[in-house]
Amino acid sequence: MLKRGASSAELFIVIPVYNGWAQTRQCLYALRESTYQDFRIIVVAHGSTDESKSTLLMEFPEVECLLGDTSLWWTGATNLGIEHAMAKGASYVMLLNNDCYMTPDAIGKLRAYSERCGDNCIVAPVTKDMLTDKVLNLGFTTCILLGFPSIRLPSIGLHKHQQMNELAPARLIMGGRGVIIPTPIFQRVGLLDEINLPHYLSDHDFYLRCKKAGIQLMHAMDAQLVVDNTRTTIATLHANMAFSTFRETLSNKRSHRNLKDLKAFFKKHYPIPGLYRLGVCMNLTRYILLYVWVTILRKCCIFSHK
Repeated sequence: MLKRGASSAELFIVIPVYNGWAQTRQCLYALRESTYQDFRIIVVAHGSTDESKSTLLMEFPEVECLLGDTSLWWTGATNLGIEHAMAKGASYVMLLNNDCYMTPDAIGKLRAYSERCGDNCIVAPVTKDMLTDKVLNLGFTTCILLGFPSIRLPSIGLHKHQQMNELAPARLIMGGRGVIIPTPIFQRVGLLDEINLPHYLSDHDFYLRCKKAGIQLMHAMDAQLVVDNTRTTIATLHANMAFSTFRETLSNKRSHRNLKDLKAFFKKHYPIPGLYRLGVCMNLTRYILLYVWVTILRKCCIFSHK
């Protein structure tokens, strides 16, 4: 059983869940192993049809579960959890996807950093891929003018921070992967945009709004989280993606390339008012050309083996 501090814990962990029970289960067991335990967990199950609904509270009675429907998507489910946490008196909210597993000492370190930095700072851990151990989230920034909602640049100077086990400034925080946010920030910049960005890019939009409001984005270089990427966006360019799947990525909400969300994001953030379609066009052109190039290489490889 998960040990708890006072029932009025200031930190609430919000986990939106749509199926993926195996990942949710491992995520919650990782939280049980945390050396820091003064937090409460809110799982927002928005339309799950697997064991998430029937087994979760039996196996994890310490978890508070909010039920929603599939219309919430990731953004709406996350907002529902944030609002509930704030109504319960939360001072800090951690956004945690169900396919992310905290290392035992990560929450304590993140919580200490966040308290030290104050209410004008968002702190994220270093995230690593579960299978490759590759660091996933350092060095990212945006180049919206050229159609990049996010682009990875060399992590200059970050190794020094990592060696010293300290905070490092972040150009952009990626997703809901163990990020601790003081609740006054939500009161200042608002919640995530579930109307225009129901699933993908709402996290980018939120952190960019925070940056514009003068809020610091930081990485805790000595706090780590492991990501299970086996269930992710359908727009991942696998070498064997069929054309029908590629076409679906342009319209499916589960794809970060879907045209509706791209238009909404660029309309909000493109630096030249009225020309946001140019940013969308550059983004999609690169994606299409990359798909064509990968397809040609695949067919050449098949032909060469005949």
